[in-house]
Amino acid sequence: MATPTQTPTNAPEEPDPFYYDYNTVQTVGMTLATILFLLGILIIISKKVKCRKADSSPTCKSCKSELPSSAPGGGGV
Repeated sequence: MATPTQTPTNAPEEPDPFYYDYNTVQTVGMTLATILFLLGILIIISKKVKCRKADSSPTCKSCKSELPSSAPGGGGV
C-alpha cells in the first residue's frame, strides 16, 4: 500500500540573494575603472610637474632628494 505524500506548502517567495542586475554592475564597474585610471594619470602628471618646477632649485625635495648618508659632511644615520 502506498503512503500519501505531503503536498508542498506555499511559502512566500523570497528574492534570490544571488540575483545581480548585470547592467548596473557593468556601468558602476566601468565608471570606477575610468575614475581610478584618470586619478592615476593625474597623480603621475602632478609629480612630473612638481619636479620640473623644482629643477631650477639645487635640490628637488620631492624626487631628487639625497640620502642622509650620501650628503656632504658625512650625515651618518
